[in-house]
This record gives sequence, C-alpha cells and structure tokens, in this order.
Amino acid sequence: MALNGRLVGKTYPPIAFPLEAERVAQFAAVIGHEGDDVPPTFATAPELAAGLRNVLADDELGLDLSRVLHADQEYEWGRPLTIGETITAETTIADIRTKGAMSFVTLRTDLRDVARRTVVVATSTLLVRGDA
Repeated sequence: MALNGRLVGKTYPPIAFPLEAERVAQFAAVIGHEGDDVPPTFATAPELAAGLRNVLADDELGLDLSRVLHADQEYEWGRPLTIGETITAETTIADIRTKGAMSFVTLRTDLRDVARRTVVVATSTLLVRGDA
C-alpha cells in the first residue's frame, strides 16, 4: 500500500510529557548515562509518544510498522531538557518521498516548554519498504 503523500504538512495533536525524575533516571540507567542531568537522547521518548504513535494510528497515511526502518535522526537544541518540567511535543509530517520501491517519511517533532519556547526540534526519517 502506498503512503498518502497528500498528508505532508499534517500536524498531529500535541501531547504533554512530564520529565519525571524516576522516568529520567530509569532511561539514564538503561543507556549508561552518568550524571544528574537529562540525557540528550531522552528527547526521543516524547518524540515517539507524539510522533510514531500518531503516524502508526493514522489509517489515512497507511504506514505499516512491519515495513519500517528508522533511517535517520537529528536534534536541534535550544537548551537542555530539565528534570521536573513538562514539555509539549507536537509532530508534523515534514516530507514523504518515494524512490523505487521505498518511501521515506520525515517527521518533525517540536518540543516546547510551558512558555511555548522551543527546547528541541527532533527530525526523524523512516524508510518504508514497498512490495518487491
């Protein structure tokens, strides 16, 4: 099934994501992060909650997780995340392109603080295998 390219620019509803000390500590322990700060890659947790969860549930898009490979990840930082704050994560389908039997879906997730200032912009590209 081909992806619906007309959905480029679609923004999913934002989610609130609290950076609870215990959750951050568990994540840090799993990845071997030492220190009391929030590991930079923790930004992936709200990104997945706001982005991947929504695109997989979007029947109009037609994304089949069994055909997906995470192809690229970028972060653009405004400032470090802080334990105890609640951020809002909002994902937009930035691009959908096809090359041969493969499609590429680029998602942009903006993580903002309570003042709506951008803390992190996470951009991930998913490679979707087509029928061979």
